Amino acid sequence: MPPIRLMATTGILGYGFTEEAFNAGVAMKPDLIACDAGSSDPGPHYLGSGTAFVSRAAVKRDLALMVTAGVANAIPVMIGSAGGSGSDAQVDWTLDILREICTENDLAPKVAVIRTEQSKDLLHGKLAAGKIQPLGPIGDLTDEDIDDASRIVAMMGPEAYQQALQDGADVVIAGRGTDAALFAALPLMKGADPGLSWHLAKIIECGAQVVEPREGQDCVIGTIYDDHFTVEPGHPDRRCTVTRVSAHTLYENPEPYRLKEPDGTLVTDQCRFEQVEERVVKVSGSRYEPADQYTVKLEGARPVGFRTVFVAGIRDPILIAGIDDFVKSCRQRIERDVGALGIEPADFTLSVHLYGKNAVMGELEPEADGPVHELGLLLDVLGRTEDISRAVLAKSRYAFLHTDFPGRMCISGNLAIPFSPSDMHVGAVYEFNIWHVMECDDPMECVRMEWIESEEVRSW
Repeated sequence: MPPIRLMATTGILGYGFTEEAFNAGVAMKPDLIACDAGSSDPGPHYLGSGTAFVSRAAVKRDLALMVTAGVANAIPVMIGSAGGSGSDAQVDWTLDILREICTENDLAPKVAVIRTEQSKDLLHGKLAAGKIQPLGPIGDLTDEDIDDASRIVAMMGPEAYQQALQDGADVVIAGRGTDAALFAALPLMKGADPGLSWHLAKIIECGAQVVEPREGQDCVIGTIYDDHFTVEPGHPDRRCTVTRVSAHTLYENPEPYRLKEPDGTLVTDQCRFEQVEERVVKVSGSRYEPADQYTVKLEGARPVGFRTVFVAGIRDPILIAGIDDFVKSCRQRIERDVGALGIEPADFTLSVHLYGKNAVMGELEPEADGPVHELGLLLDVLGRTEDISRAVLAKSRYAFLHTDFPGRMCISGNLAIPFSPSDMHVGAVYEFNIWHVMECDDPMECVRMEWIESEEVRSW
């Protein structure tokens, strides 16, 4: 089998990469230039709202370099989990950026669009048929969960990417998929060993995570041979190491040696990692166990209210010494003042975080009684409506500013407020309410494919 070379430009589209590394990677004539654009790490807001967690300017910069080089060198370019969560709105957002790039650079690629946002009717049917199960220690999915979700996506496998490549796509903009599926698709289609294909895909999907020195995101090159693969940085002054590559094999895995994908499981317990050159790591011994049933992970988010926050600093040693009792007094005052507005306790949640005093670990903090000379105060109000959120936060701010405490030596001014306006209205808040696995009768069942032909691109 001829070697198959893949270039991952960066861990997430919009995180950036150096042009030096990118140009060096293109000079190696890869068979694919790709980047996964998504993650659930930033939380449910971006899926629920259909917005991106990276800037449009950053995505345009990265995508323009990739598409321009791909078209010039006849190398397909693929983007997975477009816009961060891969919903239809985020796919459309990425397509709009691509449209701008093509217009400005006089490009006319053939574009495949893959959508993985799910129909609620389909999900209700799957649920009734007993084909959706919890992923982990969570409750069974209900019809109400499906109806409550703003958006629901499925993490597709490699099959739709393969279809797009087989049908001659120059650029692929895809919805939610597994990180590795984006990179495994081409080598699997070309007959490469499944274990090596999935393992290499797992290693390179986060870009320069496997590179030293790690000074930010950058390009990584993976090459698959008959019985092994290699990983190397695009940047000539950086290197891949056995430690980094082997560590990334364990990264984000519920089990250290097994990574579940839609059609099987990557198994790495017999892998061998070798530093064959100063900059290059060789990996062999990966294997893949096919599954009896094709499944996709479902991700859904529903709205739960509106958030308003307030930030301040405290350096008053008398207040800090009695801070716990002070917070209790403020909470009692807030409950009374908010009640006078006709707002019920069930309409909001007030969280008080004291940074510098157990705010990170909470009740699990092992050094809870350590010395404190300065505290950061964060008030976080989640309200049923935006008006409730704003009103409760305003009353909370006032209470923390003007509630007395034993030994107080000032009328006010015990809080240092860094911002004006002091109250920051975050807007709608979402929570993940679907984190389940769905059985598929066909790998393409959870995707919808669209084509934008070159002639149509020219008319953009």
